[in-house]
Amino acid sequence: MRKRRKPAARGGRYIFMFTLLFLSLCAVAGRLVYLQIIAAPAFAEQAEDQRLRGITLSPHRGAIYDREGEPLAISMEARTVYATPHSVADPEGAAAALAKVLGGKSADYLEKLTKDANFVYIARKVDMDRAATLEALGLAGIGLHEDWRRVYPSGELACQVLGFVGVDDEGLAGLEKQYDSLLAGEAGSVLAERDPQGRPIPGGVMERQEPVDGSSMLLSIDKDIQYEAQVELAAAVKEWGAASGSVIVMDPRNGEVLAMATVPGFNPNSYSDAEPAAHRNRPITDMYEPGSTAKSITASAIIEEGLYGPDSVFNLPPKIEVGGRTIGESHPRPTVDWSLAEIVTYSSNVGAVKLGQALGPETLYQYLDRFGFTRATGVDFPGESPGSVPPIDTWSASSIGTIPFGQGIAVTPLQLARAMSAIANGGELVTPHFLVGLPEDPDTELAWPKERIISEETSREMCEILKRVVDDGTGGAAAVPGYAVAGKTGTAQKPRTDGRGYAQGKYVGSFVGFIPAEDPQVLIAVSLDEPSNAIYGGAVAGPTFSRIAEFAVSHLKIPPSTAVSVDATATAHVEP
Repeated sequence: MRKRRKPAARGGRYIFMFTLLFLSLCAVAGRLVYLQIIAAPAFAEQAEDQRLRGITLSPHRGAIYDREGEPLAISMEARTVYATPHSVADPEGAAAALAKVLGGKSADYLEKLTKDANFVYIARKVDMDRAATLEALGLAGIGLHEDWRRVYPSGELACQVLGFVGVDDEGLAGLEKQYDSLLAGEAGSVLAERDPQGRPIPGGVMERQEPVDGSSMLLSIDKDIQYEAQVELAAAVKEWGAASGSVIVMDPRNGEVLAMATVPGFNPNSYSDAEPAAHRNRPITDMYEPGSTAKSITASAIIEEGLYGPDSVFNLPPKIEVGGRTIGESHPRPTVDWSLAEIVTYSSNVGAVKLGQALGPETLYQYLDRFGFTRATGVDFPGESPGSVPPIDTWSASSIGTIPFGQGIAVTPLQLARAMSAIANGGELVTPHFLVGLPEDPDTELAWPKERIISEETSREMCEILKRVVDDGTGGAAAVPGYAVAGKTGTAQKPRTDGRGYAQGKYVGSFVGFIPAEDPQVLIAVSLDEPSNAIYGGAVAGPTFSRIAEFAVSHLKIPPSTAVSVDATATAHVEP
């Protein structure tokens, strides 16, 4: 007789199976909870990323024009080439085709085409001809979208002033950087559904936000004067064997910069090919000791303070000792009795020392500050240097002897041009600037501050003195036929970079002046760094001033002076 199983044994098996089934159902339920609730947002986002393609739309960057409306920087239509790597059917063939059309190595393109990514950039800012060629090939997985490419039609013209933009259309230097927020506009975007092969899905979700184009700018730069300045400066740097040079052409009445040139230059269309030093706008960023050009400031202070007049006579020995330092002239001379006007005309160091002593440290510093040597000019340009005038409490015993003739302080060429503009325009310190208008918003008022620093009478007397510099003194080479010219020469030693004192045989030769002297409308500052074939400012910078000035007055249709005592063939005197 067979024994029947106990119900308890069967019940235990049922319980085990039920428990196993229950746990399995719990695991499935838990997984569903995880997938549908906890991880759902992440998976949805991943699916959306695989299905949707987002592309940035570049805005049209505003153009930059010269004062006559001639284009200096424009944006031309271009294309950005991109790829959906998993949709590229033949990566090797596609890479070879891209290299043939776009240039470069096929291996570099192959690396991008085989990336584990949904989207990769292949090339940016591709010109329309090459883009059309590439599009005609119909390469699977390769796409193009609209873009803009920054172009500088005149190449090196005003290169340091304009600057350049990067691949993302961001201003990286010059006015492109200064006014980037104005020029750049706002980017747009496109979001579209695409199939696994990267093709747009008809009727799929499509979102498009149009870009906002940037604003254009009208500059004070005169394209023709800028070109002349660059040509003449390059010739001077070559002729005198200088390391570099700079020119500023400015309207002294309002601070508008008509031209600003630096040699060496570069082509902003291919800015990365140039040495970084060539990108520097030296008239604004580089400081140097102004030398004898600073005597114009010292003489102005003397007249403004009422201490002496242009005809006041000083007894000047060949040398003078100040604070244990002996100061002499650039060339030996006997003791002379020279007027204040003659001190400036013949650029006497000893005379400048006597003028400085008459002023005293506090008053001299006050006028250096008034003429803007202690601070930046406020020009609308990035990276301006503020100059360097030591505080009075740091002056040595000899400082009152050296600072009056421009030694022991440092300024930028633009600071010097601004200071001389105040002498030329009746006594007002202007704010140098480039921006003069917004074509899309012509009613915008642009304000560039002025401040009076000397009287109109002092200005007139100094203009007469500075005319004599060109008529009879060290600036004869700066003369312009038919026009009265006023200005001041300078020849400054360069401080050592490896210690105290001055570098042997290294100078900056300069001339800053204005024309016509009786009604100044153009101010030009020329400086040559480390000229080797000659050193004196009158000789190396004066002729360049003359040629640029002659072109400028003709181009601007400025009438000749009614009475000119200047001999355009005068020989420049030498000066310290």
